[in-house]
Amino acid sequence: MTQHHFETHEPVDLQVEIGKGSVSVTCTDTTETRIEVEGRDADQTRVEQHGSRIEVIGPKQRGGLFGGDSALYVTAVVPTASNVAAKTGSADVTVEGEAGSTAVKSGSGDVKIAVSRGPSVVETGSGDVQLEHAQADLRVKSGSGDVRVGHSDRTVVVSTGSGDVQIGASHAETVVKTGSGDLRVGEAHHDVSLATGSGDFVIDHVHRGRLSAKGASGDVRVGIPSGLPVWTDLTTVSGSIRSSLEGAGQPAEGQDHVELRAKTVSGDIVLTQV
Repeated sequence: MTQHHFETHEPVDLQVEIGKGSVSVTCTDTTETRIEVEGRDADQTRVEQHGSRIEVIGPKQRGGLFGGDSALYVTAVVPTASNVAAKTGSADVTVEGEAGSTAVKSGSGDVKIAVSRGPSVVETGSGDVQLEHAQADLRVKSGSGDVRVGHSDRTVVVSTGSGDVQIGASHAETVVKTGSGDLRVGEAHHDVSLATGSGDFVIDHVHRGRLSAKGASGDVRVGIPSGLPVWTDLTTVSGSIRSSLEGAGQPAEGQDHVELRAKTVSGDIVLTQV
């Protein structure tokens, strides 16, 4: 095991590159960045400070950076609002506290981020992605992992091959595409565009904006508050369309309303008053 300490009175730019193992970053009120590396090749891991930049670079092994059988376990404590960039082969990445921007790329590791104040980009081949609060733009791309976002303040773009996607509350434009996963949004306060090949769509509560849902065999279920004007364009080839909404008439000037377009081949479309 190796330990490193750097005096950092301002947020830093942390960069971590390892293959197997794990990366755990805690953003907290501190004036000292602390890095701990465990594993067989810990003493071969380069840990350096270049101004506000802190680099943690694991050794290259046979077969490239992500080859070999050596796992590294990196633990970092950095000032709040530090930018975090991590690149791993199969290592999981966890970021606690409030980070600045976050950029994570992993072959098969899971990614968990508590709060990101700045733009976030996450790419993973088969790992799951979880972000509790995205305060800036968020982009996620996953091959087969599930994606869960608790609360988004800005634009969210998610693309996944076969994973499920769940967003607790979206307050800006949200675009989600998946090949076969289910898509769910708890609270939609802005425009939402959803597309999937065979998954279901569920939006528990739509407050305003344009909603588009396009799928092949999945069902579409949308909850709309009583008294909220709704314009609909609904199409299903072999499924059924059901609605418990009461007519609210045309929206007054400046009044919140919903424009709903839903198209599916064999799924049902259900609109529920909430």
